[in-house]
Order: sequence, then C-alpha cells, then structure tokens
Amino acid sequence: MHQIVEAQATAPDHEPLHQYGRLRTSDPDEAQHVVADVYEPHVLTPDRSTTLRARMNAVQSGELTIGYLTYGLAAGIDLPPNDSWYHINVTLRGDSTVTRSDGSTTATTGRRSAAVLLPHHRQAIAWNADTEQLAVRIPREALEAQVATLLQRPVDGPLELGLNVDLTTPAGRGLLRALDFVVSEWDADGLMAHNALARRQLESLVLSSLVLASTGPHQSVLEEESTSRPEVVRAVCEHIDARAADLPTLADLVAVAGVGARTLQSQFRATMGCTPIQYLRQERLRRVRAELDAPRSATATVTDVATRWGFYHLGRFSSTYRATFGELPSQTLERGLRGHVPGRPVDDDRPPRDVALLSPAPAPGA
Repeated sequence: MHQIVEAQATAPDHEPLHQYGRLRTSDPDEAQHVVADVYEPHVLTPDRSTTLRARMNAVQSGELTIGYLTYGLAAGIDLPPNDSWYHINVTLRGDSTVTRSDGSTTATTGRRSAAVLLPHHRQAIAWNADTEQLAVRIPREALEAQVATLLQRPVDGPLELGLNVDLTTPAGRGLLRALDFVVSEWDADGLMAHNALARRQLESLVLSSLVLASTGPHQSVLEEESTSRPEVVRAVCEHIDARAADLPTLADLVAVAGVGARTLQSQFRATMGCTPIQYLRQERLRRVRAELDAPRSATATVTDVATRWGFYHLGRFSSTYRATFGELPSQTLERGLRGHVPGRPVDDDRPPRDVALLSPAPAPGA
C-alpha cells in the first residue's frame, strides 16, 4: 500500500508511522491545509505566542486512514459536521479536551482515553502543547455496516456513540492493542503493508474493537443475553471448520450465528470455555501443524504456511505454537520434510463435535 499523498517529510524514528511522514512545518496555514487533505476540512487556531512544530505521519490501511499528529503547541481545532466520516482520536501523550455540539465534553489523557467524533455533530478540540494523538478516520458506511453485523439488526441513521472511550477497560485495552498492532506492522514494513487480506482482517478487528469499547445505545443490544443456544455454537464451529482458510472475522461469525456479538461470545464461553475468536485461532494453529507435519512440497517454509493461515506476526506465532504443541514450528516442519508424502493427513485428536459441544467448559485457568 502506498502513502496517502506524494509529498514526504522526515520524521523522528521513534514516532508512530515514521516512514510515512506527510507534514513537518511551522506554518499554521500549511498545517491546516495538509491535515485537511488527509482527514477533512477544519479550522486550526494555534497559540500565536509560540512557534508551531506540526508533524504528521499517515497511511491508508484498507478503508481506514491512520495517522500520528502533534502540533508542538496549544491549539484549537473546530471540526464542522460532515456526512462521510467517523473519527477516533487516541491520545498517546499529553491531554486534550473535546466538546460536541450536543453539549457533551470530555478530556483525554495519554493512552488512557480517546474521543469519538461523529459525522453529524460539530466538534471542538483543545490540544495542549505536549499532546500527541493517533487519529483514525473511518468511512461512515463501514462503521455502520460493522455495527449492523455485530448487532444483527439494521442501523438507521448515524450512530450515537459516546464521546469518551475508556482505554483502561478490557474492551478499551483491546482497541488500543489492535491499533498498536496495525501501527507496528506498518512501521516494520510487515505484511499489513503488502497483503490486502491481512489489512482486511485487522481493519475488521479495529472496527469491532471500537464498537465493543465505545458507549452508546448499541451497548444495551450487545449485552442482551439469551437462554442456552447450542445450535448457535454448533453452526459457528461448523463454519470455522469448513471455512477456516478464509480467515473469518468476528463480524463474519456473528453473521453466521444470527445473534449479537456479545450473545455469541457468552454462548461460546458457556459451551466451549473460550470465545469464538479463540476457538478460530486454535483451529488455525491445528491446520498449520497439520500442514507442517505433512508439507505440500519439499520447499515448504514455516513463513509460507503460517501466513497462509493468518499468522502474520511470526515471532508471536512461534511462541504461541510452542506453548500449544511443545515444540517450535520449524521442528514440526523438519520432521515432516524427512518423511515427506504430499497431502498425508495427520492424526486429529480433537473430540467429535457433539462431544466437544456437550462437554462442560473447563474451569478458569485449566
């Protein structure tokens, strides 16, 4: 994937997305113009008593625009309503205050809170001199479609998401981890920068994480519980078994289940002792092991097999594989290559599906 715009600016190596420098200026007019080109029109009002030191690095990751931004001085930003975009502004360092035209106000602090900007409201943002943010622009149709899928009901009109996102909650930490991972992949020139499927997976993860972490009327629907529904779990397990190679997302699994995301997760925990995404990850690991143990060709590599099954961070994959199977993936492949018979199946020691579904969930920590 290429950089959003042609012009480049040198950025310090420690900054997020430092290889994708877009702006480095002391000119307020230039800063407003370039940031507006990448995100959307706004009015920048910097503190004129000191010198602006604006820096921005940005990439287009699938449908998401993700950028690092700092002004190096206190500044105000007035963002008028628009019809096209949601924004999530994650404060990495310093503080900011955000006010909406509905009268709501929030303060954000470094890696502890974020602000959601809505397309149908005017928002005013006050930056401190030391504020640094990760700003994510999301197409309206993409986020609303994700919410409709996770709720399993149509979304009519713009979302009423709460202004503040608490990044210290489990869901908030999940959103922060998802964004950190996307940024780290771009910084390392990893598969995210070259693999459209990988971008789709992480884009869906970011959107789902935002929906689960944000407040608003949608949360009451997400939290609706139902009686035991083993047929829901069975349908999702069968879909994962049949379509694991397609690397389904949580939104895909919710669509198969026909229930909301939180209901699906609670049903899975009660029946299987894990979430559907954890179950999918274990199934993908098992498929990797099967392929390493019976490689398709004598030139098979761990990297090729792992990435084919959606494991793009190879160091983390290797650690997880070893913790699961008691050996490194390279050891499994070495053994498989010694007795190479293409396509030979390996033993499947999983219990039959009905037994797995009817077995009680393991105790915590088991």
